[in-house]
Amino acid sequence: MKVIYLPLDERPCNYYFAGRIAKGTEVEVIAPEMSVLGTKKNAASFERVSEFLLQHAKEADAYVLSVDMLLYGGIIPSRLHRYGEDELTKRLSVLDEIKRINPRAKIFAFALIMRCPSYSSADEEPDYYEYCGREIFLSGQVKHKLELGIIQKNEAEELLASYEEVIKGNLPDFEARRITNRNMLIRVVENLHRSVDFLIIPQDDSAKYGYTSMDREAIKQELSNKGLDEVAMYPGADEVGMTLLARAACEYKGITPKIACKFAHENSPSVTPLYEDRPVGLTLPFQVESAGCVIAKGDDADIDLYLNYPSREPVEVWQEKSVGYDERDLDKFVAAIKKSIEDGRVTALADGAYCNGGDRELLQMINNEVGILELSAYAGWNTSSNTLGTVICQAVFVYLFGDSEDQKRFLAERVYEDVGYCGYVRAYVTNNLLADLGYDYFNAGETDGEVAKIVRRELNSFIEKYFTNLSHRFEIDVCRMPWKRMFEVDLSLKEKIN
Repeated sequence: MKVIYLPLDERPCNYYFAGRIAKGTEVEVIAPEMSVLGTKKNAASFERVSEFLLQHAKEADAYVLSVDMLLYGGIIPSRLHRYGEDELTKRLSVLDEIKRINPRAKIFAFALIMRCPSYSSADEEPDYYEYCGREIFLSGQVKHKLELGIIQKNEAEELLASYEEVIKGNLPDFEARRITNRNMLIRVVENLHRSVDFLIIPQDDSAKYGYTSMDREAIKQELSNKGLDEVAMYPGADEVGMTLLARAACEYKGITPKIACKFAHENSPSVTPLYEDRPVGLTLPFQVESAGCVIAKGDDADIDLYLNYPSREPVEVWQEKSVGYDERDLDKFVAAIKKSIEDGRVTALADGAYCNGGDRELLQMINNEVGILELSAYAGWNTSSNTLGTVICQAVFVYLFGDSEDQKRFLAERVYEDVGYCGYVRAYVTNNLLADLGYDYFNAGETDGEVAKIVRRELNSFIEKYFTNLSHRFEIDVCRMPWKRMFEVDLSLKEKIN
């Protein structure tokens, strides 16, 4: 099976993860050269993207495709562009051309609702977001609450006027782009069952009230008015390429895996993860079904998915634990994981306990009891939905095609990156070493420079201390800072030659 893969952007989680999960299986993932995809705020060339998509059309069995990359040149350019709807509609017609060349190629697409971060930073937003991002976010919340009747008009007007003193006239630019992007999302939905076979509309960094939620409801209303099919809309972004790859593989094999979902605490499904707008128990069914699977009824499951979440009050990985973490019975949770592994089942762990990093305590317990590489799949990075989509995809591939050394290496990379880098090394290097070198969180110097070497050193030390068995088997092959900042790392492992 040949899958033509157009990622959301060139970051490793979007560019590499899907291909690494599929490596060594019947599924061949064909991605464009990295140079085609642009860099951060520099948009990819539409001409080169469309050329890539069309040149592989005859051989494709399926496409897994980011609409944001096709239309805007990437996730961040989707927040910065000044294209009109006529130009964007012409770009969207590439999907019709693919179907004309190869009607049998299925197109699995995803298109994001534009995010509205709650903080002021221009790192991934328009320049003015540096000084008024928080006020733009709050303006959206006030407008949404006014629309819902939660706040009185006079109070809303006073708040909006106070925010405008900081925003200084930039709101029309922000809102106009949102309208354009929202209208294009509706056009993509109109292509369902014609040029698009399956569609996900993820929400990036969403909250209960605000612009993102208003856009979601507006899209739903427009679809209802036009009699169009409902589309899966749920929190997520960087994992969706993997989710759709899993679905493509399931359809190729003609199999619908059944997943048993087992939480660390009975209250965990009611927890709303940070940066998301609903409890994980409501997001999980969308994640499972979008990946081509179903939630198992009773004991008839193909995959055991263990979900490590607190019972309440989730926190960032670098923050002090809330009481919701101590209420978990990790001994019982680990015992259940161990039994699943010993029974020979596909056993996956979605580590959503903390935002932005894995749970070292739990991973060490599993490693001591049964060995971390005995898991079939693991992830614990960034947001809850990022974690869910990654681990479900790997678990599906292990179920469909069997375990392998390639799967073990990807799992080990998740421990190195999610637990080691995201959970510890990133904060340690940022807080203790960068300032003396003249760098900071948003400026790590070169892609493959002094900071990358320090990260490699500290990560090796961390793994040798806490996961010695992994350090004996693997060594770091690549360690880079792809966007020259500390948020993400480009990391890969290779087997040690003894």
